[in-house]
Amino acid sequence: MDRAIATIELISIARGFTTADVMLKSGNVSMLFASPICPGKYLIVVGGQVGAVENALKNGLETAGEMAVDHSLLPNIHGDIFPAIARATPVSDFKALGIVETMSAPAAFEGADAAVKAARVDLIEIRLGRGMGAKSLFLFTGEIAEARTAAAAAEKVIAGRGLLVDIAVLTRPHRDLKDFVF
Repeated sequence: MDRAIATIELISIARGFTTADVMLKSGNVSMLFASPICPGKYLIVVGGQVGAVENALKNGLETAGEMAVDHSLLPNIHGDIFPAIARATPVSDFKALGIVETMSAPAAFEGADAAVKAARVDLIEIRLGRGMGAKSLFLFTGEIAEARTAAAAAEKVIAGRGLLVDIAVLTRPHRDLKDFVF
């Protein structure tokens, strides 16, 4: 079974609720995230089989109309994305730490998917626009070369959309930092 996610970021909370409802009614998709985010935006993330998610996104964009500011569809998404949304990724070894900061949640999903498909890294978390002025970020860990490869893949995808804020790869993060990452 192919797994996919679709995201829509809107500038209207009221239209966000309406759009989320339409997307859920469009077919067999699951709501992975739906909530207001800073500053007064609304983010929707649905998942499921590729065809159902494509249909939900199409109907969601029609409903969102001019209130949609960004969106993405990721068919055949890497399996590490789902636990990272819930901050449920078990990480046993803290190696190099990659941090990618974006201007939108859809861009963060695209970058995270590209990063984990390009390199052997563990995706730790995808943090979605809450308390960060609508920015999103994702964190990953792995060997230094792998972390750099993952960061470069994410940068290529996100910078191409003009939504990259910053990328950092900490090659030897201090051990005390781990308590503030996980």
